[in-house]
Amino acid sequence: MSKQNSFEKGHHAEVGSHHATDPSTEGSEKGVLAPPRHPVGALRAWLTVLGCFFIQFCTVASVNSFGVFEDYYVSEFLPSSSASRISWVIGLEILLQLGLGMIGGRLCDLGHTRAVFATGSVIYLFSFFMLSLAKEDQYYQIILAQGVGMGIGVGLCYVPALVTAALHFPGRQAIAMGIVISAGSFGGGIFSIMINQLIPKHGFPSAIRATAYLSLGLLAIGNFLITVPPRPPKAVAGETPLLYTPYLLTLFSGFLGQLGGLFPLFYIQLFADSHHMASGFIFYSVAAMSFSTAFGRVVPSYFADKYGVLGTYIVCAIINAGCAFIMFGASHPAGLIVFCILYGFFFGSSTSLFTPVITALMPTEADRGKVVGAAMAPVAIASLIGSPVGGAIIGSSLDWWKGIVWTGVLMGTSAAIQVFAREIHRKILRQRANATLS
Repeated sequence: MSKQNSFEKGHHAEVGSHHATDPSTEGSEKGVLAPPRHPVGALRAWLTVLGCFFIQFCTVASVNSFGVFEDYYVSEFLPSSSASRISWVIGLEILLQLGLGMIGGRLCDLGHTRAVFATGSVIYLFSFFMLSLAKEDQYYQIILAQGVGMGIGVGLCYVPALVTAALHFPGRQAIAMGIVISAGSFGGGIFSIMINQLIPKHGFPSAIRATAYLSLGLLAIGNFLITVPPRPPKAVAGETPLLYTPYLLTLFSGFLGQLGGLFPLFYIQLFADSHHMASGFIFYSVAAMSFSTAFGRVVPSYFADKYGVLGTYIVCAIINAGCAFIMFGASHPAGLIVFCILYGFFFGSSTSLFTPVITALMPTEADRGKVVGAAMAPVAIASLIGSPVGGAIIGSSLDWWKGIVWTGVLMGTSAAIQVFAREIHRKILRQRANATLS
């Protein structure tokens, strides 16, 4: 495939199908080089999405449900460890989840997709069951099993699940990726409810084993359902997608968005506690945020495929920045539930569309696993330092206004950088199209 067609396809991914008459997209709309709708058939494509959904449901759920773990660790299981020390468990797990993306993605590019899924699933399940054997007040057992072991398992499965699902939908990856990414939020909500209900009745070991057995069944089904499509051609000689300016700006935008955007997710429970709300109401408000995040990762993805992923992402990021300031009015129950639903929905939208934006900016011939995996590195760093930085900003006196402003400003800056990246991308595409025509 020529460079021209590569640029045409990238432009088509940006502006959406309603610009089919644009000369820069005409080749990819009408030419024989346009990719098939489903390379190995629609049934296998959607079964693969379902399989990747199950894998993400089980693995990423351990990250998204950590609030329940943390509350139990702080109050009962790890009495000698501070909340700050315990937060390093989730920080390490998120770092490995996103930081190992380039390794998992690159192995998929080399044709080892099934082996990567199987290895990640086994490591995750082994570590999950080992967590059930952890002894009270033994911090190192928790951080090894949950932070390191489960983190490695999640990291090996995360990017491959996104990339494998997307490869079944050439030119329409946003909805496939959105469905797969939403699984972590749904799983986080289910895991939170299960563990919260089972620990008081049956104890920590039994609660963990029950959740691990659920993960075992769903991971087995997920691995069975996946079909690995044929790999796309290698990147065109001379192209360096990792050094493409709009791509680098998007990575910086994602870093800022994650750094600021995680503050409400990490601290909303403490925020509500500090405003003396009922513990039961707080728990279900946090669960509502998790489920709202899941829907936010699916619904805008449909519009992204229809109207353009870059524009949809920017709109969601701007709205999300505005929603951050609703937290000022969340000091009472009604305000809290409104904030949890709205912020959760648009934060889910922004995080879900980040990966399709990466694929829209890169040449179609590029190794997607490598490029998507590399994009996760700055997000991983932001996830690791986000909680400690947020805690330092509000301080021991809990100055919530500082954290709220921090979130809103960083997310607004992230959206502005993405607007700038899109304009540079459009300018480069026009210049290359004009050069080709001349």
